[in-house]
Amino acid sequence: MIKVSIVDDHTMVLQGIQTMLQNESNIQVIGAYDKAVHFFDDVNKNEPTILLLDINLPDGNGIELCKEIGLKYPDIVIIALSNYSEPGFIKNMLRNGAKGYLLKNTEKDELILALKEVYAGNTYLPRAVQQILLAESIGSPTQTRFVPKLTRREKEVLNLIANEHTSQEIAEKLCVSPKTVEAHRNNLIQKMGARNTAGLIKSAMEKGLI
Repeated sequence: MIKVSIVDDHTMVLQGIQTMLQNESNIQVIGAYDKAVHFFDDVNKNEPTILLLDINLPDGNGIELCKEIGLKYPDIVIIALSNYSEPGFIKNMLRNGAKGYLLKNTEKDELILALKEVYAGNTYLPRAVQQILLAESIGSPTQTRFVPKLTRREKEVLNLIANEHTSQEIAEKLCVSPKTVEAHRNNLIQKMGARNTAGLIKSAMEKGLI
């Protein structure tokens, strides 16, 4: 029996996955959580086989959580579940131990295939994700010109970072917490395929975003 836990802050995603898997005889959803802390509360009791892990969570960064969970619970196989199709997100989740990467528009058959593949010890990447990584690795012209879509708040944070404001200063200007600012900064770094804030600014300038 493949025991699946899901961590995603969108109720519709949690419900949708549970509905897709409810009639599978050898797959059982044993936990669905909108926060990482709730997953940690139950993990020792439920002992999931596979964790479907969102990247954007209200109480943590999925990329960092992937590594943390892998260290604490090495028997749990992690599949990233995300709306982000930028190479930086995909590669960092895989570097941090994820055995698969699914986009949230994944169909039922592919979800089930992914679960079975990673359960068997393999890595699973949908064709669309493979093509994204291939295009980036060979320096495809379409990839090098790719400009990631930023939210309005991400644009605000990016411009303030470019103007040398600290996270605390940005938080005060935008009336949010420093932790929220750091979450936006991390998302921007991943979307730009950068390694740090300096790389973020360089990439944003090259793409004409600042």
